[in-house]
Amino acid sequence: MASNALRVYVRDSNLKRLGQITDYTDLTVVPRYNAIGAMTMGISADSSLAPLLVEGNGLIVKTATGDTVLSGPIRTPDWQRSTSDGGAGKLTIGAVSDDELLARYTCWPVPTAAIGSQTTSVYKIDTASTETAMRDLVNLNAGPGAQASRKNPLLTLAPNGVLGPALVREVNQFDNLLVVLQDIAAAAGLAFRVIQVGSALQFQVFQPADRSGTARFSFGLGNLTDASYTTTPPTCTRAVVVAGGSPSPRVCKVYDRTDPLWPGLVLEQFVDQTSVDTASVDLTAQMDQAGNEALTNGAGQGSLAISPIDLPLLRYGRDYNVGDTVAAQLRGGTWYTDVVQEVTLTSSATESTTKATVGNSSATGAVARIYSYIAQLKKDVGRIKTRKAA
Repeated sequence: MASNALRVYVRDSNLKRLGQITDYTDLTVVPRYNAIGAMTMGISADSSLAPLLVEGNGLIVKTATGDTVLSGPIRTPDWQRSTSDGGAGKLTIGAVSDDELLARYTCWPVPTAAIGSQTTSVYKIDTASTETAMRDLVNLNAGPGAQASRKNPLLTLAPNGVLGPALVREVNQFDNLLVVLQDIAAAAGLAFRVIQVGSALQFQVFQPADRSGTARFSFGLGNLTDASYTTTPPTCTRAVVVAGGSPSPRVCKVYDRTDPLWPGLVLEQFVDQTSVDTASVDLTAQMDQAGNEALTNGAGQGSLAISPIDLPLLRYGRDYNVGDTVAAQLRGGTWYTDVVQEVTLTSSATESTTKATVGNSSATGAVARIYSYIAQLKKDVGRIKTRKAA
């Protein structure tokens, strides 16, 4: 195994480490920003630890320096053999990150009440920080503060850093916990994950860093092998938010956000907030939040993919991580800054590679620089065509 290769350990269902996998043939690890990551590992079925690579057990992937990249349960141990195989065949192990635990739960309107006593249709949030709201959702629906029948005994919460602004909003009954956390975190610019710490799975909220001044990739610097970017059109440029209606009077508001690539495109989307009482003192805040979320989720998307080379002075996991903002120099020598959405780490007996996918769906966020650049190119081409026609 190369000195910089990823270290893989197998754990049991109680998170006890059973041993290190030193003879894997190939490994791909994909940590993702506020989403479920993935791990795929190939190993000979003759391996002494192969009998441990089964459903119910899990993997822990660490860097050579001991930092945990991902941890999570095994989902698909697939076996195959052909006539060309000299041994018992090959196992391909598929695992997901421990973030998937959050996707198993829904948000109950009254998390402390039994299912037969859910007398309201929404869970109301009114907290002094966004992190506090996120922690409350996890704690009451899956963590130590949940009902005994819903509590996950392995789940703990990291200390509250009180990150993010105050939050006032309502969560619809039984919305998926992971999806709700993703929406809340995106609006506040926060990151979260679930990862094994000791003998527990810890829910963590943290503030991604702006490393665009130090994590810089370009062909000229010799730390970039390839780069590409793509765009997709928006699905919503006008959010029609409707609150109340039964029994309180209806209130309707329209929120517009012009897309830089399709400035004349209007795509209306109904945003149902009829569960919100229009007599509520926080009506405006809730409608504004719902409108902005709809526009952000439906914005035109830009995605920049780069293949950086880990160098002694700039390495993934030490100098930048998923969620951080980095910079890449592409066409025309221009530097673009954006958020690392996911990183694909591959490791084998002979080499290790890193590929980062950069960019988010927000037309007003960091991706706007790339997105606006392409929009400007289209405008410039249009002006040239106009001048020629004249």
